[in-house]
Amino acid sequence: YNRLEDSAMSVPIVSLLLVLGCAIGFAGADLLRKVLSHRIHPVPLLFLLAAGMCPAFVGWWIWVDASAPSAGYWIPGLGSVLLNVVANLIFLEAVRISPLSLTIPMLSLTPVFTSLLAIPLLGERPGGLEWLGIVAVVIGAFWLNVDRSARESAVSIWGRLGRERGSVLMILVAAIWSLALPLDKLAISNSSVPVHGTILNFGVALVLAIVLLLRFEKGDLREGRQGAGLVAALVVVSVVALGLQLVAITRVWVGFVETMKRAVGSLLALLSGWLILGEQIDVQQVLAVLLMGAGVGLVLL
Repeated sequence: YNRLEDSAMSVPIVSLLLVLGCAIGFAGADLLRKVLSHRIHPVPLLFLLAAGMCPAFVGWWIWVDASAPSAGYWIPGLGSVLLNVVANLIFLEAVRISPLSLTIPMLSLTPVFTSLLAIPLLGERPGGLEWLGIVAVVIGAFWLNVDRSARESAVSIWGRLGRERGSVLMILVAAIWSLALPLDKLAISNSSVPVHGTILNFGVALVLAIVLLLRFEKGDLREGRQGAGLVAALVVVSVVALGLQLVAITRVWVGFVETMKRAVGSLLALLSGWLILGEQIDVQQVLAVLLMGAGVGLVLL
């Protein structure tokens, strides 16, 4: 079918609220990670986050008395675990070797990759208006994330793409994260949300624990004491965001979820920078937000 039967406007308002909730939750988690990045190194922070989320999903699993995953779960489920670990590690390498102004905008490509990958994996094929909306959100998010303080423009960033290894790596990150979401949906179809959430976080925590042990840096986890309250807040917000996302993708097409996450996340990042960090908003940013809003409107038609 050319147009999704389960597109955004054909599902109950509850499903749309789930998507908005997960988008707002991930935006809050991004803000907390940004604050904590000045206190805790990335790998131990990711480990503490994944390990901290496990008990919540285990409790959810026990509360709903969910069944163990079926045999069809393990390939997409473990595939999502591996992709999330690899994507996070590549992300850290990308921002290590290249400026944020040249790397973060590349994550704006995630909705396009997600929608493309969902066609062969899930049979979810957006129609013409949905594609137009997705592209509008991607362009707006990319434009919004261009760092004017670094004197970079959207054109110059793309022009330097082949020469900037971190930017290329970040495009790879966007592609990997895009593949993980359809795999999450396949995994849940063979288990349940709390079961997959438990296995996903436990798997990520286990791999990162191995990475920490191999690094032989005993002070890594002790860094968490410097921001224990913020780490706890990050865990709570991330549990809510991930839980809502995993429920949402069982109700609507994954490209819509990723598009809304990118649009809402970019807007809230702009507002938090303005209200909390005192950053100025310019005409380019306003136009980018309007373009993303138009894109979301097209996706909802």
